[in-house]
Amino acid sequence: MSAIPPTALEGTQAPSQIEQLWDRYRTLAYVLVAAIVGALGVDYGMTEYKRRQADSAWAEFTATLGMQATYTDQEKILQSVTESVGSTDVAKLESAIAAASEAQRPYLLAALASRAASAKQWDKAEAALGDLERQFPNHSLVKVTDYPVQAVEQVKASKDGLKPNDPKKPEYKAAEKGSAVSRMRAQIAAAKGYAAPAQFARIDPPADAPKFKVELSGGYGSFVIALMPQVPKHLQEALKLVEAGFWKDIAIDEIRRSSKTRKNPQELHFGLESTRGQDDRSKWTDTEPSTHQVDFEDTALSHFAGAVSARNGADGKSCADRLWICVEDAPRYDGERVLFGFVVEGLDNLKRVCEAPMTAQEEEQGIGKPSDAIRVVSVTKL
Repeated sequence: MSAIPPTALEGTQAPSQIEQLWDRYRTLAYVLVAAIVGALGVDYGMTEYKRRQADSAWAEFTATLGMQATYTDQEKILQSVTESVGSTDVAKLESAIAAASEAQRPYLLAALASRAASAKQWDKAEAALGDLERQFPNHSLVKVTDYPVQAVEQVKASKDGLKPNDPKKPEYKAAEKGSAVSRMRAQIAAAKGYAAPAQFARIDPPADAPKFKVELSGGYGSFVIALMPQVPKHLQEALKLVEAGFWKDIAIDEIRRSSKTRKNPQELHFGLESTRGQDDRSKWTDTEPSTHQVDFEDTALSHFAGAVSARNGADGKSCADRLWICVEDAPRYDGERVLFGFVVEGLDNLKRVCEAPMTAQEEEQGIGKPSDAIRVVSVTKL
């Protein structure tokens, strides 16, 4: 018998060096990866925490300056810092400065100077600017540059002005060298030396001016109008209307106020005879001419809050029976309407009238009829 050759023995391949290293250090690798992931997570958490802390601090800072509405109110998105700070209490700003961070304090000092200047507290404004310069000499608000932040003013055109299609580019005044602080000091100096022109000074009714009281329905109270002697024709016609009880049962047919789309001074109108006792507003009309028109009278009176003026009529006439009452300053009407009286009592009641609800469409325009019927209950000469 021949011998059977032995079969080759099946063996296993020895692990490579990489596999050996992995087996040896696998646990350590897992620990390192976990440590790295954990460190990244901690770093992200700390960064997010610091970010939220910073957001909270600056949000509080913005609220202190009264600027939070510029982020949420479309009407105030272009409001200047001066306008925002103008509604902030000086004491509140002073308290905020004491608790502010180093990054916030310079801006709060500048805000305090601006607010104090607007309140004509000149010494407090100068003190705030002085503190800003001493404590933060290298801050961007203090450092002098050739072009500090400022509005570039356009050089006025010639007397004839530029034609619509004139290719000539407008010219601008050169930037003023200085700093934000120096510019604020210049503005404060100008404000201290400013005196309003005489024609813009408010002229109050004389003590013996004729007066009449108007009572409104709907819980809106009453108001008193004093007539001005500068407009004798309107004064006499208004007194005749009071004696005749002309405005009794007439409704307030229009109110105006600012809206999201336009800026209107608060004002109201009444005097249309078509509204007398008529609840169907579709029948209210201003197309019928006034039966109490007088000649237009020029005056130096300006439409401050409480101004009572006559609606303009046809052919240069003025309607003494149809009254506009401005609840806010409205200089745009100076010289356009005949101002013949001022509300001397009850202006707050008229403000509530101007804030009465209107339809949604009227709310958007800021002009319309009050949803509630508001009528003249009585007119009494005082």
